[in-house]
This record gives sequence, C-alpha cells and structure tokens, in this order.
Amino acid sequence: MSELSFSPLRSRDTPKQERAIRRVHDILRATADYLATDKLQDLSTTVIAKRAGIPVSSIYRYFPTLDDLLRELYLQSANELREALFAIFADEQTYPGWRDRLGAILSKQRKYIARHPYYRPLLMRFMANRETVAVEDDDHEELVVFLRARWAQGGDGFHGGDPAVVANTTVQIALAMEDLIATQPDRDTSRPYSAELSTLLEAYLAHYLTDD
Repeated sequence: MSELSFSPLRSRDTPKQERAIRRVHDILRATADYLATDKLQDLSTTVIAKRAGIPVSSIYRYFPTLDDLLRELYLQSANELREALFAIFADEQTYPGWRDRLGAILSKQRKYIARHPYYRPLLMRFMANRETVAVEDDDHEELVVFLRARWAQGGDGFHGGDPAVVANTTVQIALAMEDLIATQPDRDTSRPYSAELSTLLEAYLAHYLTDD
C-alpha cells in the first residue's frame, strides 16, 4: 500500500466512524498503488476493489463515480505537497534566505512528483480544468494568502510591488512548473525544464525580495 498520508477528505465530508475512515483510506491507497505502475485509462472500480480487498459497492458508498475518487486522491496529494512547502517556508533556520527557501521548495516539488508516481497521471488529468489562483476557493488559495500576508509585512525584504499580485504570479509560475514537469516522461527529461522555470521564478522574485 502507498505511504500517502491523509488529511480530512477535501471533496466531501469525512466519515465519522473510524472503520469507515480506514475503508476510505484503503480505497485511496489502492488507487494510488495502481496508478504508480499502471495506466489510468485502464483503471476501474473493479480493479480498485480487488486491490483493496473490498466489495465494489463499498467504493460507491464513498465515491459515487470514479472521477470523484480520482479527484479526492489528487486533492489529498496536492495538500500533502503544500504542507511540505509550508514547512520549508517556516524553517528560516535551515533556509535563512529567500533564495535558499526557493531552491528547497522547487526541489521538493520536483522530487515529490518523481517519488509519488501516482501523482503525475492525476495532475495531468486535472490540471487542464484547474481554476486560476485568483478564484477564492481554489485549492492553492491558502498558499497565495500565506505569501501575500508574509510579504505585506515585509517578509523576505519585500519591496516595490503589490504583495497580492506578486503572490498570485509566483504561485502561477510554480503551478506551470509543476504541470510541465508532470507532462515529461521521466526525471531526466523534466530536469532541464525544471531548471529553466527555476531560473525564471528566481529572476522574477529578485525584483521584489532582498537577500539578508
């Protein structure tokens, strides 16, 4: 089973009973394990049920459609990655300068996609329908809010711009990087694109952030 850690469900109410929560997690893990090695287009609730050792009806109890299940797994994965990025932002002892944090964040993003192979097909499936970060209830809005608040208070030596605009633009560039990496067939082909977008983002932020 996948080592994916779970937060409360992102797309629906989390079950109240512990047994039901474990069942939902088993379904999500079985789906992730399948996507790590097999093609998404061959996935079915029958395959998931067999891997999880449960009846197919148990899947439909929590996820009415296969797309509902895939979206929940995508949101869980995206949330896990965001939590890791927030931890880097907060760790100013390990990463004292904004360039240090930026490098660590982009490295974490790239490695997460490489080490969680089930995330790549999910990202490719949903990124075309992903709302812009300006939408209030977007999955990435909390990251924008965090950066906006940090920079509005002068964090990272912010100066000379609108913190809200710069925060939105920064996250959009990071999302474009994530999407471009996901569409590459392997780590070797994604590396030069990752390097180019890293250069782009660092150059952009250098206009507004200062080194200590």
